[in-house]
Parts: sequence; structure tokens; C-alpha cells
Amino acid sequence: MSSSSGDAVTSARPGRWRGAGLVLPLVIFLLLMLVLPMIRMLIMSFRPVDEYGQAEPGFTAGQYRRVFAESFFSQALVHSVLVALVVTALCLVLGYPAAYVLAHRRPGVVRTLLLLIVVSPLLTSVVVRSYGWSILLSGNGLVNRILAGSGLRSQPAHLLGSTLAVVVSVTHVLLPFAIIPLTTALRGIEPNLTRASLSLGAGPVRTFWRVTVPLSLPGIAAGVLIVFALSMGIYITPRLIGGTNQPLAGIRIYDQVSSVYDYPMAAALSFVLLVLTGVCTALFGGGLRWWARRLHG
Repeated sequence: MSSSSGDAVTSARPGRWRGAGLVLPLVIFLLLMLVLPMIRMLIMSFRPVDEYGQAEPGFTAGQYRRVFAESFFSQALVHSVLVALVVTALCLVLGYPAAYVLAHRRPGVVRTLLLLIVVSPLLTSVVVRSYGWSILLSGNGLVNRILAGSGLRSQPAHLLGSTLAVVVSVTHVLLPFAIIPLTTALRGIEPNLTRASLSLGAGPVRTFWRVTVPLSLPGIAAGVLIVFALSMGIYITPRLIGGTNQPLAGIRIYDQVSSVYDYPMAAALSFVLLVLTGVCTALFGGGLRWWARRLHG
């Protein structure tokens, strides 16, 4: 009995070491490309700076005090959270119907075409898509021409540089990240469950809210967390559409690096943004888990 258990342990060890060997390259890659740069950036965030913004040897928490004391940075963090919440809500509202259609459409040309339309923005550069929105929202762009042709406005609307334009363009950029996990979750729902609900007297609306939505919560959670995290740190699209005056944390970090050359300040603001994003996503995750427990009884 003891010899057989010892043989089992001995035979399990090579498999465990093989698994560790397969994971080791990924661990090394993450250490070199993610963990070590973040540690170096964390150290940089505590460096004192001279009058020219250059880092000096030493230790100070002055950059973190500035993040919360100066409205230039603190308001950017608050505005980033608000924009991220709006973008996440829009992606969920717009993405759920599209994902529902994709999940329930039979395989064929139409479904393939719809899937291609959803995925195709991911195959195009974010810069190209952002410039496309800048052309559409410009003074003589398509949107203003439609507004003028319909008689709603006599003068071109100043859409570029507005928060509305930023929200619309960022929603377009991040919408596929909500549709894809929602489609996967909806396709995993057993059709017999909805049929059973309908046969037991529940209408389509009640079946949707009591059966489909609870079973698709993993996809909702994945889409919400991905979109929110990406929209918190996005800066290319808001900078091209809204300009440098948009009070977003990502643009503030970019300006500190490229214009002010205050790397410790940029590093401190980056870590505050990272922690804030982590706290918000944790709250989202907790809220969704509470909702799931309440729906399931």
C-alpha cells in the first residue's frame, strides 16, 4: 500500500515539474516586461525633483501630495472616473443587444458578416479610427452637414473638443471589448432553459430578466471590467478628439512625460490612477457578485 502511494507521488513529480517548466517562460517575461518596470516607476514616483522637474536622488512623497492637493490633477482623476462610468454604461447598453443577436443567429453568411462588423474595428489602428471621428465631427463634417440639412442648426456645432465627442469616440473604440464576452456568455446559455421558462407561463420579458440576464452575468462582468479599465487610462482618442485641454488623467500623464518632462510626477499620477482603477473594478466585481447572489436566491 505504501509502495503504491510512493510510486504515485514519484510519478506526479515529473508532471508537476513539466508544468512549471511550461509556465516559467511566461513568468520570466512578465517579470522583465511588467513587474520590474513597475517597480522602477514606483521608485521614480518618490524621487524629489529640482526646479526644472528633473529627478534627483532621495525620497519624498511630494508628488503624491500634489496629486490630491492640486485640482489640475485631482479633478482629472474624478473626470476620468465619470467618463469611464458613462462609456461603460453605453457599451453595455449598446453591446448587449448586438451580442444577443450574434449569439442567437444561426451560423451562416449573415452571422459571419455581423461578427466581422463587430471585430473589424479591432483590426484598425486606434489613431485611424480617432482621426475618422475628428473628420466626422469637424465643423464641415458629416454630422454638422446632417444637422444643417435637417434645419436643427443654422451654424456648425462645436463638437470637437467637447466631452460628448470624447465619450462617443471612446465608446466606439471600446464597444467590441463589451460585445465579445457578452456574446460568449449568451451562447453558453442552454436554449432549453428559456423554453422551459416560456412553457411555465413566463413571458418573453420576464424570461429575459429572470433567466437570460442572470445566466449572462459572467459576460456582463467581463465586459464591464474590461471596458472600465481601458477607458480609465485611454488617452490617444481623447487627445485627438477632445484636445489637450480635456481633464483626463491619461492626458495629464502624457503631458507630464512629453511636455513638462516631470517623470516623478507622471509616475505618481500613474500609480494613483492604477490604484483607483483597481478599487473601482473591485467595487464593480463585488456589486455584480451581490447581484448574482440576489438573483439566484
